[in-house]
Amino acid sequence: MGAALLLMAAGCNKSNTVNTSSPDVFPNTIGDSWQYLVIDTTIQGNQYGGSTHFNVDVLIVDTVRWPNGITAAIWQFTYPGSIDSNFVYQTGDTLRFMDRTNSYIVRQYILPFVTGSSWPYIPGINNVTVVGLASRNNVFPGAWEIYGNAGMPDAIFTIDQWFKNNIGFVRLYLNPFGELIFTKHIQDWSLVSYELK
Repeated sequence: MGAALLLMAAGCNKSNTVNTSSPDVFPNTIGDSWQYLVIDTTIQGNQYGGSTHFNVDVLIVDTVRWPNGITAAIWQFTYPGSIDSNFVYQTGDTLRFMDRTNSYIVRQYILPFVTGSSWPYIPGINNVTVVGLASRNNVFPGAWEIYGNAGMPDAIFTIDQWFKNNIGFVRLYLNPFGELIFTKHIQDWSLVSYELK
């Protein structure tokens, strides 16, 4: 009898890796976290330089209030051997990711996602388009596919991203192909786990 109770109690332990969805369409709350498996393929000129696999942990660590009244969440990206961060905030229907110095927008999105909607990924530079609810992303069916190009004419890259409402970005694919980029890092990010508040 005691052994049965012990087994039942052990079976009731909550796992720390349980994926929990957010009540918000775009999760952006302190404590939200995602882990991605990244495959980084290097091409130097026309030569294949190999691929590496590593995890990137993304955690919303805090918020900051700017003098203009905007409150931005601080997203911390933990790579093997380094940490980077972005400020993420929404004004109206536009969600923006700013670099850690708060000096330029690294990417932006128009919410809610609607098939056919289009906007500049980086202000003033090329557009991305919501292709629709992706059917080829079999891990997260019903994720919105966002596709396009960004960057300068000679330093451009393809963006192919999938966003699942109430979860966040479930896949990101970045492929630089501009002539000025000699060492290209083709990155494919796939969501492994997440925990949202």
